Amino acid sequence: MQIDATLKQVAQAAALAAALWTAPTTQAAYPERPITIVCASGAGGIVDVTTRIIVDHMSRTLGRQLVVQNEPGAGSALAISTVAKAAPDGYTALTIGPGVGVVQELYPAAKVDVLRDLQPVSMMGLTPMVLLTHKDVPVRDYKSLLDYVKAHPNETTYASNGRGSSGHLAGALFKKMAGVDIRYIPYRTTPQAQADLIGGRISMMWLSTLTDAISAGTLRPIAVSTVARWKLFPDTPTFDELGLKGYETATWVSMYLPKGAPQEAIDRLNEALNAALSDPIVRARLDQVGVLVPPKTGAAFNAKNLKDEIEKWSDILRTNKDE
Repeated sequence: MQIDATLKQVAQAAALAAALWTAPTTQAAYPERPITIVCASGAGGIVDVTTRIIVDHMSRTLGRQLVVQNEPGAGSALAISTVAKAAPDGYTALTIGPGVGVVQELYPAAKVDVLRDLQPVSMMGLTPMVLLTHKDVPVRDYKSLLDYVKAHPNETTYASNGRGSSGHLAGALFKKMAGVDIRYIPYRTTPQAQADLIGGRISMMWLSTLTDAISAGTLRPIAVSTVARWKLFPDTPTFDELGLKGYETATWVSMYLPKGAPQEAIDRLNEALNAALSDPIVRARLDQVGVLVPPKTGAAFNAKNLKDEIEKWSDILRTNKDE
């Protein structure tokens, strides 16, 4: 009897050891450490502001810090290259504006291919723009602006935070559709360009901010860049209303990972991003700076939007070779 009991104990111990040996190890859920968010915009620009508002909430949802690292320059090519070369483990992400759709057209030497190198995660926000002119430019509405720039070809200047930015693309689209000759002045960051606009060294800009300068009379709103009016500028008509039919552009902000990133990272980032966009406090903060919640979120919608933008802006920029 004693021998049988001993053998039974040995068998039980062996079975337990085998079970422990063959049981799969459970991996820690993503994310296990902080995530670096490379923002392809200088501090203070609408892409940066949108990123920081949303990422702050995402950090709390994910239980890990999302650290924003601004890397402007070269039409977003620098930031794209940084993320494309990062390990595809979900711990380096990119937030970027419309420049992601035109970087190959404007900076072929950068050797980045966004469709090859980036994995779309989601759109984060959408911001209309308003064309603002300095008070010293002798125009008060869209008609007088058209008359003035046509009478003074290449004398009126507009600026943005670099080639490929939303402000640059808005101006390039305006030049093609309105048939006018205005001169583009690129800056490294939006605040630098805004300072020169307020100072009168630049004639006009497409922007989403500077309402204080408008209230003070330094700047004049001319037209809104989207087909529908914008509640931040409720009394300002759209280009479409004013006769430039089909004129539509905006600053959209989206998130990407390096190609090959794990699906778990894509899903978790989307989950946290949607939680942020659903939060009333986040919505109020975005509303305050004029950022709209995108019509859809998710990787599939972001991927389609990217392909549409590449097709649209490549054609526009080939028309404006001087820029």
